[in-house]
Amino acid sequence: MPNYYVGHEFEALRCQFENQTERLYRMTLIDLRIFTGYITLQLAMGAWIATNQENIACIIVSIGLLLTDTALAIIASALLYNNYQRRKEVKKIVDNCSEALGYEQTGLYLQARPLNVHMEFNPWIGWYLIGIAIGFIGVLMVILGTFDPAAIICFLRHTTPSV
Repeated sequence: MPNYYVGHEFEALRCQFENQTERLYRMTLIDLRIFTGYITLQLAMGAWIATNQENIACIIVSIGLLLTDTALAIIASALLYNNYQRRKEVKKIVDNCSEALGYEQTGLYLQARPLNVHMEFNPWIGWYLIGIAIGFIGVLMVILGTFDPAAIICFLRHTTPSV
């Protein structure tokens, strides 16, 4: 297999570095879209439930809404978690490129210090998951506040077999 990179090592590193930083940027945009989309759906669902309480007093409808909300929370969390895992991989690749380019070496580009500063990996996944949990709990409270306990008793009477 021919070594196409021979003589073009710098360009290969630069291309990889640029590709991975662009990937991080796009992943950040995707994360923001997932999170804001989820929160928007939560607000819309909560508002719809609050304004249509008489239509969802039935426990079956409430359970359906709760299942839908649960699915939304799980899917949004899973997508954000997968991006978090990919983000860790990209950071390692960028660190490798920086090291190969000598950005970490003291005195190579700048006198008495390296070009890159040490950066900690600060993921946003925790904050996103907290927001998802709060949104889920908020809609759950709205759902639970809409139906009458008498509706549960009525539902149970109609679904349990008579003896």
